[in-house]
Formats: sequence, C-alpha cells, structure tokens
Amino acid sequence: MARELPLGRSPLLLRSIAGKTFHDQRRSLPWWLGGLVALVLMYASFWPSVRTSGERFNEFLRQAPSWVRDLIGSPDFATPEGYARSELFALTLPIVLLVYGIGLGARAVAGEEERGSLDLLLSLPVRRGRVVAERFAALAGGLLLLSATAWAAILVLGPPFELRLDPAAVAAACLLAGLLGLAFGSVALAVGAATGRRARAAGVAGALALLSFLVNTFATSVDWIRPLRWASPFRYYAAHDPLLGAFRPLDALVLAAIAAIALAVAVATFERRDLGVG
Repeated sequence: MARELPLGRSPLLLRSIAGKTFHDQRRSLPWWLGGLVALVLMYASFWPSVRTSGERFNEFLRQAPSWVRDLIGSPDFATPEGYARSELFALTLPIVLLVYGIGLGARAVAGEEERGSLDLLLSLPVRRGRVVAERFAALAGGLLLLSATAWAAILVLGPPFELRLDPAAVAAACLLAGLLGLAFGSVALAVGAATGRRARAAGVAGALALLSFLVNTFATSVDWIRPLRWASPFRYYAAHDPLLGAFRPLDALVLAAIAAIALAVAVATFERRDLGVG
C-alpha cells in the first residue's frame, strides 16, 4: 500500500500546505474554540457579583504595589471595561493565544521533521520558502479565528450578564492579543525551522514570552529594568488599553513587524539548512 503524501488526498490540500495544516487541526481546533467560549462565559457570569463589590477591589488595588497594578492594568473593577481588562485581557486571553501560537509554530516545521514526514513534503515540487510561508499563514489564520471567536463570545455572552462593551474596542483588544500570539508563535516557527527541534522551538519562544512579560511587569518599579521595556512585545500589547479608547495602531504594527521578521528568519534559515532531502 502506497504511503500517503503529507498534503493529504484532497486535490485542494495538495495545492495548499496551509490547508493541510488546518486539516490536521480538525480535531483539536474545535476544542480550543469551545474552551475559549467557555472561559468568556465563566468570566461574564461572575460580573454581576463582582460589580456589587467593585469599590472594595478598587481600594485593594490602590494599596497594592505598583507592579500588581501594572500586571492587571490598574482597572476600575466597578466598570465593565475594567473588569474585562483585568480578568480576560490582562492574562487569560494572551496566555491561551500564546500557548496555541507557540505550540503550532513549534510543530509547523520542526514537528514534521521529527515525525519524518518532512522528506515526503519536500519531495514534491514545492519550494522550502513556500512551506514556511504557508505554515505561517496557517498560524496567523488559526490565531485570527481564535481572536474573532473571543470577540464574538464577549459581545454575545456578555450582555445577558450586563457586561456590555464597545464592539470596536473589544475588536482592537482581541487583535492585539492575536498579534502577540503571532509574534511569539513566529519565533517558535523560526527556531524550529533553524534547528528542526520542536521542544527547543517551544522552549525558546516560551522563555522569551515569559521574560518579555516579566520585563514589562516590573519595569515601572525596578529602575534597571525600565530601559528594557521598549524591547518587550508585551509593552506593545498592554501599554495602551483599547477598552479605554487608548488603542494605538503603532502597537499592532510593532507586533506584526516582529512576526514578519521572524518569518523572514525562518525562511532564510530553512532554505540554507542541509536537511538531506528534496
């Protein structure tokens, strides 16, 4: 029996590596989407009880260290925007999108190589650069789908619990979260393309994400860290809160530029690596 080609049996998938990547996620992606909707529903259902004690939360924050306020964006818990900022957009949504993006980015090339299916893929008449670019496109598409799902879930599930937010502001916040996941997912893709090691790709990207988060969090309270804040991708995600009307397109452009640079590095290194195939 002939071994199945890595792009699948479908003629459409044979023309699209990105399509094959989505096809491979046909079982896992619905769980990601469903879990994200469940998270939004959970936090929305908590809002009525939090709203009644919002001032007590605010008083706690006023007395908390500055890094705690920076961690959750110094929100006003008595407002829908402050609550959504602290509970969803400060940590929960970015973590979900980072885990998804880094995991998929690490598997995109290095995972294929470790499974031994990369030689089959490269034996087809397809350039290495296209392989990386379409894997990147699938990564961006998956993060866009998750971000759009979060946006829709907030707008649909929030109002029944009196959690009403401006659709444009929520869209901007979800866009930044998606771009943050894309930036670090692209780093994982680049490391995987350069080394062929999925664990190394995920580890490097995850460590950089954690370091970036810590730098951004402690920059305001630790003098020697403050000059490093500009280099933290988390700064461009969290410095200007779209839910409060502070969205800056430049922040989105910086995160997109990080992803584009990582993609260029991934293509260049993968083109030059001696894989012994195709």
